[in-house]
Amino acid sequence: ELGWRFRPHGQALIAEGKYRLQELWLVKPLSYMNRSGQVVKDVLEKCSDDFLVVVDDVDLEWGQLRLRKRGGTSGHNGLDSIRDHLGGEDFPRLRIGIGPRPEGAELSEYVLSPFSKTELAELPGMIERARDAVLLATSEGIDIAMNKVNPA
Repeated sequence: ELGWRFRPHGQALIAEGKYRLQELWLVKPLSYMNRSGQVVKDVLEKCSDDFLVVVDDVDLEWGQLRLRKRGGTSGHNGLDSIRDHLGGEDFPRLRIGIGPRPEGAELSEYVLSPFSKTELAELPGMIERARDAVLLATSEGIDIAMNKVNPA
């Protein structure tokens, strides 16, 4: 909807654009998740502005959003890698719920499995809510966005 196009840039695809007069970059690492921290670090060396990490989270119910200024990684390999490369957990993140994982299912199998028909039908609305959360954090600030995005 924003009309941005991704272009290759090192180990990532980057889309650049503006929203409410602010320049934004959307960065999609091409590396394995457990190596995404190096990509984030490389991008931040080129544009040292604020950033927001967006990740899936199997510990959140399907479609739930959680926006935080900082926090632990909860064992998320991508967040672990970013923490390790940036030297701490003091970075904002938006977690998008993809859980719950069925009992006994291997984590890697679950997160890499195709979406169900129900999930596919719900996915556009979920992506739209996540996009709105990112744009709200960008335009209004993380505190206001957290108050509007996170459940009471």
